[in-house]
Amino acid sequence: MDDLKRRKQKNIVDFSLVKSEKKIKGKKKPLKKLEFYIILIASALVFGFAFVTFMYQTVTMKGPSMQGTIEDEDVVVVSKMRKFIKGVHVNDVIAVKRSKDTYYSIKRVVAKPGDSVQIIGGKLYVNDELQEKFKDQIIVNPGNASNKIVLEKNQFYVLGDNVNNSDDSRFPAVGIVQKTDITGIVIYKLSPKEHKGKVK
Repeated sequence: MDDLKRRKQKNIVDFSLVKSEKKIKGKKKPLKKLEFYIILIASALVFGFAFVTFMYQTVTMKGPSMQGTIEDEDVVVVSKMRKFIKGVHVNDVIAVKRSKDTYYSIKRVVAKPGDSVQIIGGKLYVNDELQEKFKDQIIVNPGNASNKIVLEKNQFYVLGDNVNNSDDSRFPAVGIVQKTDITGIVIYKLSPKEHKGKVK
């Protein structure tokens, strides 16, 4: 009789242990799912931050040199990614910052590597052709473009849209821009609200 009682008690204990193990295993599954979702969300946040930091940047326009397109103190979005994927082209508005600069210069590309640039009689000529973008303006000071300049590899010539109130490639403060000094392409005006929109 004692043996029979002991066996029954053992069976009850064994059954209780099996039930406890099943409960623990059942709890582990939701915990694993929760850990997975936490890791997934954290990874997405890190990737999102890296994407924004390395692909885009906001820059504040300083000065009146791009008036009519971008106003003084407008905040713009600069696409670093577009520079590497599509390259830099004539008519792009770019943000430039060299290591010695304390702020970004925002200007329009008017000539690319291999092009010749000259300002004659207040008019801009690229490859000896009159440029439509500035044909309605008389450029008062031709600066270094009073003589024909031929751009070398990775060199770009930039002007401000408000050309007679702009420090740009004509003058030493900006000069001919090296590709490595181009942060990216200005694609959008973010603020103030009334100026929001694409940059053309």
